[in-house]
Amino acid sequence: MYIDLKKTMETIERCLPENEAATLPSLQQAYRHTIRLQSQLLSVIYDMETFGTHTERDPPPLAKQLSAGGNAGHAVTLTIQEPLPAMKYLSESVEEHWKAMIHSAIADAAALGPLPYFAKAFVEIEIITPKGANNSRVWDTSNRAINVIINNLKGIFFRDDDMGHMAFSVVGRWGEEGVTIIRVSDFDK
Repeated sequence: MYIDLKKTMETIERCLPENEAATLPSLQQAYRHTIRLQSQLLSVIYDMETFGTHTERDPPPLAKQLSAGGNAGHAVTLTIQEPLPAMKYLSESVEEHWKAMIHSAIADAAALGPLPYFAKAFVEIEIITPKGANNSRVWDTSNRAINVIINNLKGIFFRDDDMGHMAFSVVGRWGEEGVTIIRVSDFDK
């Protein structure tokens, strides 16, 4: 796959002129191109990790670097070193990236002992977001890609994501770096 990352970066740069104040339309356009750049970067990284030649000096896959899992036997904590994207619908490459990070964290938790399975689970999703200029007005919990998390937990920790088998909460707070922490435990405890 050939993707010209520099072309996309140049397009973003053109949206933000050096000697002029940024306008709302130019910032919105830069944002759309930034999302495209993220998808392109993930596609290139995935292709290199999957189809490239590997050496012992290569870092582990990006999903492994950005995820960790803990297992207390009665509850599991999955930590993703990125804030959950602020959009309900993800590009295919971003969704695959999140699936890989979630499953890598689950594998870490499973390495610590048997994973718990709940008749009814409670999933707590905590999203820590770096605070930028004036973004407190636009942070909206319901505009996060919650389904990518829930859909990748069902069948592993609980049977289905209906109200008989799971409930969830989403909390957010500001932090220095973006992180998503997912805790899965028994609903009744």
